Amino acid sequence: MIFLRERLKPRLYQEKIFNTCVKSNCLVVLPTGLGKTIIALMLAMHALNRDKTSNVVFLAPTKPLIEQHKRTFDEFIHDEGGEIIVLSGETPPDERMKFYANARIIFATPQTIENDLLTRKLTLAKTSLVVFDECHRGVGDYAYTFINKVYNKQRDANRKILGLSASPGSDKAKIIEVCKNLGLNEIVHMDESDIDVKPYVNEKEINKVELVLPKELENVKNSLEVSLKKRLIIMKNKNLLKTSDSSKISKRVFLGIQRELQLKLKDEKSAELFENISLVSEVIKILYALELLQTQGVKPLISYFEKMKKQYNIKSNRTLLSDEDFREAMVQTFNVEDKVEHPKFNALKEIVLNNEPKKNKFIIFTNYRDTGKRVVNYLADIKGLNPVLFIGQAGKEGLSQKEQVNIIKDFDAGFYNILVATSVAEEGLHIPSVDYAIFFEPVPSGLRMIQRRGRVGRTKIGKVIVMYTKGCIDEKYLYISKAKEKRMKEAILEVKDALNDLKQSTLEAFSKNDNR
Repeated sequence: MIFLRERLKPRLYQEKIFNTCVKSNCLVVLPTGLGKTIIALMLAMHALNRDKTSNVVFLAPTKPLIEQHKRTFDEFIHDEGGEIIVLSGETPPDERMKFYANARIIFATPQTIENDLLTRKLTLAKTSLVVFDECHRGVGDYAYTFINKVYNKQRDANRKILGLSASPGSDKAKIIEVCKNLGLNEIVHMDESDIDVKPYVNEKEINKVELVLPKELENVKNSLEVSLKKRLIIMKNKNLLKTSDSSKISKRVFLGIQRELQLKLKDEKSAELFENISLVSEVIKILYALELLQTQGVKPLISYFEKMKKQYNIKSNRTLLSDEDFREAMVQTFNVEDKVEHPKFNALKEIVLNNEPKKNKFIIFTNYRDTGKRVVNYLADIKGLNPVLFIGQAGKEGLSQKEQVNIIKDFDAGFYNILVATSVAEEGLHIPSVDYAIFFEPVPSGLRMIQRRGRVGRTKIGKVIVMYTKGCIDEKYLYISKAKEKRMKEAILEVKDALNDLKQSTLEAFSKNDNR
């Protein structure tokens, strides 16, 4: 294996981050497109040169992602024969054992490494560096946590860990958990505003498109909100809520109440408990119906109503379907099925057609597969537009990882000029240069908004367009994501300072003991 050092021309900020990573086990937080893989490459070659009998393990959540990282490494390393390998669950276990014997750099999915550690097909005793890509996943029982525990036990000296993420989350406790689980003792955070990064990034123009819900859909919204309000008042009277004002309560609160009530079922089987569980379920279903209506339109809501009818045996469905206001909302919705569409569809068409689709590439993000299909069908009827749906693997209609890779290749080659994607396109996977990112709806997540924005502006000025419906949950999500993004930066700084303080106190304690 030969490192083609002359090909590597790291940017100044990459060199600075690398130098920090040599000294510490770092969580590197860099926006998508700023070359986190190059930093991992530099650290990998440093680790292998330092211990010439060791290997490096580079982990990423999916096979396309590990293959993508390997392609980057291949640009700078000449493999003389089986020293750089890619392993996933598709590789038979016996073959993996043979590969491990000669490998210097192992690219693998975490589940594969976890399984091989459990079955003792693999040891990390010779591993000098483990890279955790998308390391914000390293919480709970995700495989990253187990792998690092084993690494700590099997390799006690010259051990290096690197965590990579575009955004580790807005919750300070979660960032601390990631650092603790993966043995990361320093945070390096840079973004487009940093003086060292600015010369290498293109501007992003971010525009918001405000739309108004048609009167017919506003009527449906009002009926659903009346149905919701009745239940919130009951919940408040039962001391399940402190307020019946829906604008002050998020869906997460109701999901939390639902979990608490279901946990009580282990010790209690009272009629009141079952009644409360059904009540909370009704509220969550109304909130979901409202979200579909306000952010997606009539057809997804009708599909949801039809599903509820088919599942009439479920108590919460029966109660809602017999509720006067909920039924009124259903009647209103069915009456306008072929007459009214959500204004986002027409706005989307205008945005694309007004921005030279023959010259530019677009990625359209949507939360729902069904909406993605509708967007593709809607745009495919327009001359000059060649949209393609890009979704995850789950379900009968899901795309295999091979199909995902082929779609991205075709998009890069120009067979398609519009990629209509669900959340699968937000994380990690390299998507070729995109000129416009259009959000069919905002998401109440700072992390996801950062990842979506990272899809544009890699080679020239990128444009981000966020569509939202005035006075609806869309608008609320827009402000939530902005607040969470701000909190994330604050949380990173707080954890960074805490880690530095901890490191300093450890050094001071060591110095005191040494002086004795």
